[in-house]
Amino acid sequence: MIRFENYIRVKTVKEAYERNQSFQNVVGGGMMWLHLSEGEYDTLIDLCDLGLDQIEEEETYLKIGAMTTLSQLENSERIKEYFGSTFEDCLKHIVGVQFRNSATIGGSIVARLGFSDIITLLLPLETQLRFYSQGQISLQDYLSGKNQRDILEYILIPKKKKTIRFESIRRTYTDTAVLNVCGTKEEDGYRFAVGARPGVAILVKEDEEVLFGDNQRGSKEYRKHVYEILKKRIKESLEEETCG
Repeated sequence: MIRFENYIRVKTVKEAYERNQSFQNVVGGGMMWLHLSEGEYDTLIDLCDLGLDQIEEEETYLKIGAMTTLSQLENSERIKEYFGSTFEDCLKHIVGVQFRNSATIGGSIVARLGFSDIITLLLPLETQLRFYSQGQISLQDYLSGKNQRDILEYILIPKKKKTIRFESIRRTYTDTAVLNVCGTKEEDGYRFAVGARPGVAILVKEDEEVLFGDNQRGSKEYRKHVYEILKKRIKESLEEETCG
C-alpha cells in the first residue's frame, strides 16, 4: 500500500514541476495504477485543476491533455474521425468502464507500464509528448530514455488518417494482455508495436527480431508464437482495408 502525509491540488504546471523535484513527492493522475505501489511519501500532487483533460486540435496534431481519461479517448468523435474504431477496440478491454472513467492517458505513459495497451497503440502513430521542462520528444525516445521528474502536459498525435490495427491476447476479456500488437502499413513496409512482451512496447519492422520473456501469464516461446499469429491477422486486415 502507498501512503502520503500530505495532499495538494496544484494551480499551475510550474508549481507541479517544482514540487515534483523532491523524491518524497509523487504526481497523481487518475490514481488507478499508483495505488498498487508501495511506500511512504510526503506529498501527493494532484493535477486535476490544470485543465489537462481535453482532446483538442492543433494545425497538425490532435492534442490530448495528460489528464484525459481512457473513456474520453474511447468515445471521442475526433479520435474516430482519424482512426476509426481502433482506439475503442484497444481500450474496451482495460478492466471496466468505471476504471476507464478515472484512469488517465498520461498516467499510463509516464509509468511506462509494460502491459499497457495504449502505449502499444500510440507508438505506430508517431506520437509526440510535450513536457513542461524538456519540451517535445517522441514517445519512442521517451520509452527508451531515462526517467526525469518532469510533468507531462500533452500527448500529440499527427493528424494523419492512418490505417492501424490493434490485436491482443488475454486470459479473460478484461485481464491485462499476454501480448498486444498494433500495426500499420508504411511506404517501406509494415511496422508493428509489440507490448506486454513482458516489457514496455517497442516499434519494429516486419522482419525485425523481437525479444520476449517469461512471466506468470506466458512463456517467451508462447509469446513468440502468438506474435506471429497476431502479426498475420493485422497484415490481412490492413490488406483488406487497402484493397477495399
